[in-house]
Amino acid sequence: MKIILTAAVANLGRIGDVVEVKNGYAKNFLIPNNKAICFTVSNSKVFESKRKEFEQANQKDLESANLVKEKIYGKDIIIIENASDDGRLYGSVSSATIASEINEVIKQKSVSRADVILAKPIKEIGVYEVKLALHSEASISVRLVVSRSDSEVAALIKAADKKSEKFSQKAEGEEEVKTEVEASEKPKKAKKKKAE
Repeated sequence: MKIILTAAVANLGRIGDVVEVKNGYAKNFLIPNNKAICFTVSNSKVFESKRKEFEQANQKDLESANLVKEKIYGKDIIIIENASDDGRLYGSVSSATIASEINEVIKQKSVSRADVILAKPIKEIGVYEVKLALHSEASISVRLVVSRSDSEVAALIKAADKKSEKFSQKAEGEEEVKTEVEASEKPKKAKKKKAE
């Protein structure tokens, strides 16, 4: 289906771009969310007459997305859920749950579940990195802590920090070993050429 974008959409285009997308994507997401209109000659004329309005609305959305980014930057989003002794949740944490918790933290209703990018629902306690796509030009990663109680949050964060430290140290160690191996292999290659 051919559409005209009325808002900037990540990995698709900017305002006014005419693009071809699958019917379901256009009918179920872009058009209902006022991000696009169907491409016809009459719609094209209507779009051109309202282009400034669409650009102003897009700029306003970008400014509000940047405000949300400022409010949430560096904060941990904590969700308390019931879980078994081995850490499995009795339910799951979905993008809607995360969005409502973020809205409580920033004290305004600006984040929707569509803004939360989550590969699959979270089913275990722990610390997760979750990406928020607030606007096509404004996204941020937040640290999400899923816990059984408030007292458990600090321990989970500490364990996650230690794990990331070990991972970064391991990566640095592997880089040093790799550099040493490459350095030791270069002279051998040079000797082989001389022998030939």
